[in-house]
Amino acid sequence: MKAVYFEKFGGPEVLKYGEIPTPKPKKGEALIKVKACALNHVDLHVRRGLIKIPLPHIPGCDVSGTVQKIKGKSKFLVGDEVIINPSIPCGECRQCKKGKNCEIVTIFGYGTQGGYAEYVTAPLEQLYQKPKNLSFVEAAAFPLTFLTAWRMLKTRANIQKGETIFIWGASGGLGAAAVQIAKYLGVYVIVATKSSFSERGLKKLGADYFVNYVKGDVTKKVKKLTNNLGVDVVFETVGKATWDRTLSMLKPHGRVVISGTTSGAVASQDLSDVYYYQQTILGSRMGYKDEFEEILKLVNQGKLKPVIDKIFPLKDVAKAQQRMESRKHFGKIVLEIK
Repeated sequence: MKAVYFEKFGGPEVLKYGEIPTPKPKKGEALIKVKACALNHVDLHVRRGLIKIPLPHIPGCDVSGTVQKIKGKSKFLVGDEVIINPSIPCGECRQCKKGKNCEIVTIFGYGTQGGYAEYVTAPLEQLYQKPKNLSFVEAAAFPLTFLTAWRMLKTRANIQKGETIFIWGASGGLGAAAVQIAKYLGVYVIVATKSSFSERGLKKLGADYFVNYVKGDVTKKVKKLTNNLGVDVVFETVGKATWDRTLSMLKPHGRVVISGTTSGAVASQDLSDVYYYQQTILGSRMGYKDEFEEILKLVNQGKLKPVIDKIFPLKDVAKAQQRMESRKHFGKIVLEIK
């Protein structure tokens, strides 16, 4: 089969496109013919070596495709159109051993070989029917980001109708998912933008207010929009570059929910404001099976829909990753495998 893989860590130049053996499903797995695979920032982290994994490695967390072989009991049949829930229980933590939700999940395509390939194997319990209202490209563009954003907002931050949220990185796949979910939950949304292009797209998704983070003081603009109160929740995925501003725009008893540090993981903060204003910092990562099923239900109902930026053929994966690194995209970048 054709696949994209790397044998050493580095820039886009380490990505190789070539012929490798088609994987064979083990007991409890299925072989999937990949139709589309979306890019995520974890793909870049893995390629750069920021997350150490065994090599060689095939990236790709978000997969849609058709079932080719099944090894074990399953409700699916050969030929069925499916997606993969990328949040895989580790099977080793205390929660897994009790048959409960996993504490530290493995991400498909990071802890396993991924979907930058013509074929991939996946655990049968991670397979779900592809939403009929979505194309294969669209179906590959929502699992990881929508699951992550849902857990951040609904489960961890417990955001409530009528509250106000500020979203960093709103033009990316995760941020665009967060805007939609926040509006579905009845929240007022302020987003960080840097161009009129992204502002137009975010307005279509339901964003209420826009703050250009390139021009002027973001915190002052947010305080002005909120009558000097600040926001209830900040959706944080950037890290070092935005952390001080994130804390400064929170109202008393406000919450920060963070699931990524794309600009760097080491930041400083004034701890006195955190306890004085009784603020809360919440870490979040991926999500549970029931959360994924809740998101899938909303997608099937058409209440949430992924935003596609650009589609690339598998062989042009280096160009696709470079587009993600340039931060010029709005929504999800997807590889289509034909």
